[in-house]
Amino acid sequence: MIARLGYFVRETAINIRRNVTLTLAAVLTVGFTVLMVGGALLVRDAVNNATQRFDDGVELVVFLDPDISGAQADSIGQELGAHPDVARVTYFDKNKAYEEFVSFFPDFADTVDPDRLPASWWVVPREASSEVIASLTGQFEIRPGVFEVVSAQESIKVMRDFSASINSFLLWLALGMACASVLLVYNSIRVAMFARRREIEVMKLVGASNSFIRMPFILEGIMHGVFGGVVGVTALAFLRPRAEELFASLEGEAFFGDLAINGSQFQSTALVVVLVALALGTLGSAFAAGRFLDV
Repeated sequence: MIARLGYFVRETAINIRRNVTLTLAAVLTVGFTVLMVGGALLVRDAVNNATQRFDDGVELVVFLDPDISGAQADSIGQELGAHPDVARVTYFDKNKAYEEFVSFFPDFADTVDPDRLPASWWVVPREASSEVIASLTGQFEIRPGVFEVVSAQESIKVMRDFSASINSFLLWLALGMACASVLLVYNSIRVAMFARRREIEVMKLVGASNSFIRMPFILEGIMHGVFGGVVGVTALAFLRPRAEELFASLEGEAFFGDLAINGSQFQSTALVVVLVALALGTLGSAFAAGRFLDV
């Protein structure tokens, strides 16, 4: 068994060395494909993270100026609580805002100072209609001491539209690249089998089974997938902090600043990326090994 495994590994390495250019093209194409898949998954997770604050029926968040006095903050809270269209308000001071941030993004706890997070009032209206929310937003965004009023309906719509557009683009691109990946792996294995057609004929003459002959070529395709998965995960790890910095720097849409991915989400996505890459490599090599065995 060990001797057979050693043979498969040795033959796979020989095939890869003989077709370095095709192997590199296949690996890079698989890597780019799974990068698109991973990007779509991370965008989805980032949008879900950004909308978590509204899961309990909160439709408005009234962010206060950093230098607002306690009396002003209390006054705004009392006015919100007494408003006939408001069912419930909750005050989030800077420390509580920091706790919420850490609960959503524990990996970034050390990068944020609680004093940099604004205090806020989280508002649950009696009726979650666009008219009521627009009215509350218009009334309180002009109050002294209010930095910004974020509406769930507007923000979630922006985020969902953004997510849908990005995901659609990435997944369609990934689909096209997946076809190219499978074809490149297929051609790489086909060239390797053609180069060794005399050896394959001899092996068949001495009684080697089809599965024994195919295995090194299928392993070659699997290695294409493994290397492509590593390329995809590395690219995601490199691009992740840069994308988060870009969204955090956007002005005018504060909601984009909440687009971030925690460690467990990234690890889950990395696993999916590697599995997709393995599937692409295996599919291309298995198809080629079955199609061109009788060379």
